[in-house]
Amino acid sequence: MSTSEFQPDVDRLESVKIICISDVNGFRALMKDWRLLYDGCSDATPFNSWEWLFSWWQVHGEGRELRLLAWYMDKALVGVAPLYLATEKTQLGTACRVLRFVGDGSFDSDYLSLLARPDARAFIGRRFGEWLCTNREWQALHLRELPETSALPEVMRELANRTGLQWRLESGRCGVVELPTSFDEYLRARQSRFRTKIRSLLRRLEEEGLVFESRSEPRDLRRRLRSLFALHQGRWQEAGAPGVFGAPAKRRFYAHFVPRFARRGWLRLYSLRKGASYLAHQLCFGHDGTTYLLQEGFDISNPASSYGQMLRAAVLRHLIQQGEARYDFLGGISKHKEDWGAREGKVVHLVIARKQWRGWLYFNLPVWRERLAVEAKRVLPAGVVRWLRRATVTTG
Repeated sequence: MSTSEFQPDVDRLESVKIICISDVNGFRALMKDWRLLYDGCSDATPFNSWEWLFSWWQVHGEGRELRLLAWYMDKALVGVAPLYLATEKTQLGTACRVLRFVGDGSFDSDYLSLLARPDARAFIGRRFGEWLCTNREWQALHLRELPETSALPEVMRELANRTGLQWRLESGRCGVVELPTSFDEYLRARQSRFRTKIRSLLRRLEEEGLVFESRSEPRDLRRRLRSLFALHQGRWQEAGAPGVFGAPAKRRFYAHFVPRFARRGWLRLYSLRKGASYLAHQLCFGHDGTTYLLQEGFDISNPASSYGQMLRAAVLRHLIQQGEARYDFLGGISKHKEDWGAREGKVVHLVIARKQWRGWLYFNLPVWRERLAVEAKRVLPAGVVRWLRRATVTTG
């Protein structure tokens, strides 16, 4: 049955059946049904896709217990809640059984959520709450990186109030550039000095004979990925930091999801090249009018060359010419991103805990720690505060 053929009948939603998948083979077998569900959800992002989450689980699943909830009606998948269960330590060293989204825990994923057909979304949200109430494995639920527009926090708030659970919302920031219909219009909206800088960067790109690559040919993916890893690592190691691609798990994750995204038509790998040598890369992916910037790397051997910014200018011009609607920086907001036109948005982090002592400590210790830090900063010398912060990080 195709996505277009399946229209859930609200009167028949009570016949929906839930299964809980706890092994990697069951996760793998869900691929086709998940893709049909994903293609019918207009608000889904590639972070909710089987390709992203299964790739993540292949690399990061060890030591975590899969709890992937799938709702079926008439053999059609109408909702998934991709969760895992893990034992986590609080700052006091106490253990707590925590439910999280698959994809959370490695600083890779944004905009995580349940995935449900639009006409079954409210029903699936209620059923998810019912499952949480009856499942006794977890002591805390920590759902990070929810889109600001998600209805899940309200569903969970009602559940917590009704059942006596502790409930808290936290927020994070993101930066998104809304792209106009022409590059000239985009330039006019920038500050005068920054507008001049962008024009200079693009002029140098042409004068120096550099090549902007916007296509992601399968035969070149491995070579360009290795170049991205090397350029990214070179930049961070020069700054005395390890760089994310120093971890083998990070490189394996990219090796899994990048070709899968390429086959789905989502991959956007942009590069700047001179001859056979790559000078900069942006690894992006696109869906439904939005291009997401995941990682970038650029040659720092000559800092004045500004190859990273040159590539960003070329990418934004290209996206506007292609009719793209948004360029999402992901991962916070900064002055640098605002210069390029980013506006601040929010993501939501939801924390729920049972009131037994393990869940209670997991829920309350971070709040106490923050309050203590504010008070210490107010009354103690700066040097003592820095020492306490280092000691807390070391022992926590």
